[in-house]
Amino acid sequence: MATTMQPASAPACSREVGGYDWYVVAILFSVSVLGYIDRVILSFLVEAIKGDLALNDAEIGAVTGMAFAVLYVFGGVFIGRMLDKGRRVTILAACILVWSIATAASGFATGFVTLFLARMFVGVGEAGLNPAAIGIISSRFPQDKVQKPIGLFTTGLYVGGGMAMMLGAHLLGKFSAGGPYDLPLIDTAEPWRVVFLLLAVPGLLVALLVQTTVRDHNAAQRAAAAPAKGEALAFARENRTLITLLALGIVSWSMNNYGLLNWYPAMLMRSYAMTPALVATSYGPAFLLAGIAGCLAVHPYHAWLRKRFGGKAAYWLTFTSMAVLSVTTILGPIVPTVGLAVFMSYANLFVSSMSVASIFVLIVAVVPPTLRGLYTGLYMALVNLTGGAFGSVLVGLMTDHVYGAKGLNLALTTMAVVFGPLGAGLMYAALKRAPERG
Repeated sequence: MATTMQPASAPACSREVGGYDWYVVAILFSVSVLGYIDRVILSFLVEAIKGDLALNDAEIGAVTGMAFAVLYVFGGVFIGRMLDKGRRVTILAACILVWSIATAASGFATGFVTLFLARMFVGVGEAGLNPAAIGIISSRFPQDKVQKPIGLFTTGLYVGGGMAMMLGAHLLGKFSAGGPYDLPLIDTAEPWRVVFLLLAVPGLLVALLVQTTVRDHNAAQRAAAAPAKGEALAFARENRTLITLLALGIVSWSMNNYGLLNWYPAMLMRSYAMTPALVATSYGPAFLLAGIAGCLAVHPYHAWLRKRFGGKAAYWLTFTSMAVLSVTTILGPIVPTVGLAVFMSYANLFVSSMSVASIFVLIVAVVPPTLRGLYTGLYMALVNLTGGAFGSVLVGLMTDHVYGAKGLNLALTTMAVVFGPLGAGLMYAALKRAPERG
């Protein structure tokens, strides 16, 4: 069936963008930083947790990926639908509280099951973050100017991830020197438990800040214009071929990208014999600086693509970032020296961050405003159910049963060889199928 997708919308607002709009972006950026610190810190604490709780790599893959995805999938869709109907700010504040409490609960885990359950609730809390933020931002900025605030918001992932590495290393070292610690329910607490508990505290303050200072632009009008019954299904049916190609491309990309994000620090420790402190001072800045640079590059690159390709610019943005990522992720884990491995982490994270931000730009470009919360939730559910859950587990299974623990770099390259080119190819097919105007 030929694709009939029309432009997603006219500009989201006709008024001038002011200082308060950028304040809202700054607050949402801080929420993103907090959320990704709580999420990514686990990947840095993997080796300490694995030893203390006697977990294998498959179980580590499950708690770093699958646990987060289990409730994220259902939460993303359900919360996304709620967000399209109104009260985005209140829903976002509630989500911050949920994931912060679950982060504290991670510090009380006594084994695989309890850690898995705690990370599940981190996932359900964070399920509302991106749908709420993208909806709030796209309601405050015209569609032809939304790429910059989306890029700035997305940098929160990499600021949070980089801070998780560097802050995690600092806190782990600090508490390792002073332990053991007595906590409620746990008489002798390992240092990684204290790290989880401390990182949960800022969520209470940020949730209050969001609830009291952030206003959703035209919330009343938007609630009155909530999606009609059956609108989401009708949109999907009308554009089913294009949406299928986009979904399959994003799934393939996520299998490669999330395996990389969840396992790269551990890979540097195992395959290149780097110490946790050295990883924190090398990979941490790479995550921070290259991630920010990639997100900020989206706006000027999209502007250039728009001059060249018009209404297909968002598709070209996503396709090219995925294509380059497929190359850098194949090469990055198998370079011969530690220095090159660290250098390639900068390249990987730059392109990875571009691809993450580009998908949000693509959603705003092709999805009607009344469905953006739902479709952003569906997107987040899709990538976390596939790449976020099974990408990490597949890497763990390959090290447990094929390559061995020190062959973690070969497992990551295998994932890149299989899923990187496939994702880019599917996105190119979607690009060729897309209409010229949206």
